[in-house]
Amino acid sequence: MDTYDIRHLLAARRRERGLTQAQLGALAQVSREMILRFEKGDHDIGLRRLLRLCTALDLDLVVRPGHGRPTLDELDELFKDDE
Repeated sequence: MDTYDIRHLLAARRRERGLTQAQLGALAQVSREMILRFEKGDHDIGLRRLLRLCTALDLDLVVRPGHGRPTLDELDELFKDDE
């Protein structure tokens, strides 16, 4: 699964729940603008915000072994918003 899949899954779940971006933002303590940019693919929201969105949408984020290890650059990119 990549960022494209995650953002489309979250957007679909938000619509399924009948929530606007602003309503989801209020529930997850994330700005509407950030949700808009994330759903469009213009912004990476970081792990903490992703977890808050998943919680607000009653989704579990599952991490399991994959096919290889990420590089240090990939890990830095993944966690850059958490600094």
